[in-house]
Amino acid sequence: MSLFKSALALSGGSARGLTHLGVLQEIERRHLKFEVITGTSMGALIGGLYALYGKFDRVMQTFDELFASKLFVKTASIAIDEAPAIIGQDGFFNRFMWLFRQGIFYTRSILQMELVSGELFEELLSMLIPDVLIEDLPVRFAAVAMDLQTGEEVVLARGALRRAIAASIAIPGIFPPVNTGGRTLVDGGWVDNVPVAPAVALGAHFVLAVDATLEIDSMTANPRSALEILFRSNEISRILLTRHRKAPADVLIVPRIGDMSWAAFSSLDHCLAAGREAFQENVPAIAKQMRRRRLRTCEGMIHPGRNGQWIHPMVME
Repeated sequence: MSLFKSALALSGGSARGLTHLGVLQEIERRHLKFEVITGTSMGALIGGLYALYGKFDRVMQTFDELFASKLFVKTASIAIDEAPAIIGQDGFFNRFMWLFRQGIFYTRSILQMELVSGELFEELLSMLIPDVLIEDLPVRFAAVAMDLQTGEEVVLARGALRRAIAASIAIPGIFPPVNTGGRTLVDGGWVDNVPVAPAVALGAHFVLAVDATLEIDSMTANPRSALEILFRSNEISRILLTRHRKAPADVLIVPRIGDMSWAAFSSLDHCLAAGREAFQENVPAIAKQMRRRRLRTCEGMIHPGRNGQWIHPMVME
């Protein structure tokens, strides 16, 4: 029996991350198996559900039920619907600017830590994710979060699946931080938005990564105020960090979804098609790189079978 392990690393990106579903659809159609799945933010949610169910149709059913639910409509109305007309290419940037101009975010940020309450967030998670342990999943899974106190990348590879995904998708200022194990955790996209290194740390010899996030050329070009310069500079820093984090992937898939907003959850069909197309285009590269890794690792007897460029500080929990 081969010791060789393949991993799937799924990025954040909110609605843009729905392209992961198209990738999973192609993976299943071609009967490919991954022994390790890592995810950040939306990638953690989709990857965690796929690790749990192992079936694309079952994951799709979960999202269909989510988008049709009154609970999702209620949550979305709090998080994004106050300013639907101005959410564009860099939706977070535009949304926060609109809220600041209206005085809404300023007032809420003084009185509370999030736009969506902890009770509503917990109710949404309970609807989406069963109460199971990561250790009981049929494949190894980990969700990436950031420790708000130390700045550390925290890789959640054991314990409650729901809690791990909650931490990974806890967008700062939108959803409440998750307190667990003495840590205060938020969305992992701020430290590792394409979690390749965690996949290698969990034993993967080959890593296929999917990046659904924006690039700099898709952002609003001309800041008009000091605050806009601040937000744009922050986003550029995150994008450049992501370039570094995803570089060690054996194959990197970047679905072509254009300047689609982070909040365009109605674009599911577009995202599915983009994910399928991107995977199909990369099939030869996936086969070639997987053969190389099998040879370099002697079918998994040598780990990780790569140079040290993938290594960066992280906390495994």
